[in-house]
Amino acid sequence: MKKRILGIALAICMMIFCVPMGVFAAEAPSFSGGTGTQGDPWLIASQADLTALAEFLNSGNAATFDTENAGVGNCHGYYFKQTADIDLTGVTWEPIGYSGKYYFAGNYDGGGHSITNAVSTGKVDPDGYATAGIFGWAAFGSVENLHVKNANFVATGQNNYSYVGGIAGVCYGSSIKNCSVENSSLESRRNNNNNCAGSIVGYSTGGTFEKCAAENNQIRTMAYGGGFVGEVDDDPNYGAGNSTFTNCYVANCTVISETDDSQGTSFSGGFAGEITDSTLTIQNCYVYLATLSTVGNAVPQGTGVFRATCGGAVRLLIQTASSERAE
Repeated sequence: MKKRILGIALAICMMIFCVPMGVFAAEAPSFSGGTGTQGDPWLIASQADLTALAEFLNSGNAATFDTENAGVGNCHGYYFKQTADIDLTGVTWEPIGYSGKYYFAGNYDGGGHSITNAVSTGKVDPDGYATAGIFGWAAFGSVENLHVKNANFVATGQNNYSYVGGIAGVCYGSSIKNCSVENSSLESRRNNNNNCAGSIVGYSTGGTFEKCAAENNQIRTMAYGGGFVGEVDDDPNYGAGNSTFTNCYVANCTVISETDDSQGTSFSGGFAGEITDSTLTIQNCYVYLATLSTVGNAVPQGTGVFRATCGGAVRLLIQTASSERAE
């Protein structure tokens, strides 16, 4: 996993310093209004708008959209505002951004609205890495005030990693605030190597999470599963900083990690499946009524009420749990 993420981090850095922006920018969809600025965000009001956003990112047409000409692209510095609840029944959903090249770097405000009944088998990049979520990759961006309900996400890596989360498969140096995922099924699979799944995100490096909730979800994985996040990996070589979790909770979630690969790994955690090389801070977070299990012959394997395994120096500031919910 480390070689994969480090390679992506280096690729992103090369894009930032080497790619000229804004000269031959493609035309953005019109959405339901707005110009993409903070004061006049692009408006997401329907299935068609949300699908258009995913197609805009995944086609590569958003690669030159960067208000600061920093080379990040992919809607960096642009703003989106969801203005209505969106039901994705009948839509074959692909995540918004799906790789270390085509990621979402914008700012998405759900406006307190929901996205319901999303069904997806994810999207696979040319190297075989699979991602599923409302957002596939969120990098250098933000998602807030969004509530995902009744989602069914599955991603299968093709000889490589898969990442599954209700909000995002991967959170790389991004913030996710005041979001929730409930009554959803989230599963990562592989035909080789590792994978991770969590209610909010599958994988985090340098993510900032505040006032997020996971309720009544089922998480299945063949390696790292967590009620909130599957895997936290904040290696300093990635350049994304340390993940932080504040005022977040997991309630009534089931986490199952299952593999028949005796040389694999199998971890289920009420909050996080694995924390690797991390110095993250977890403050005022809690887990309530988690059902955890590992199945199969993997060595090592394990479960933990808060985290299943920890490979780094983790600073846990778990205070009196707040009764305030994400709204």
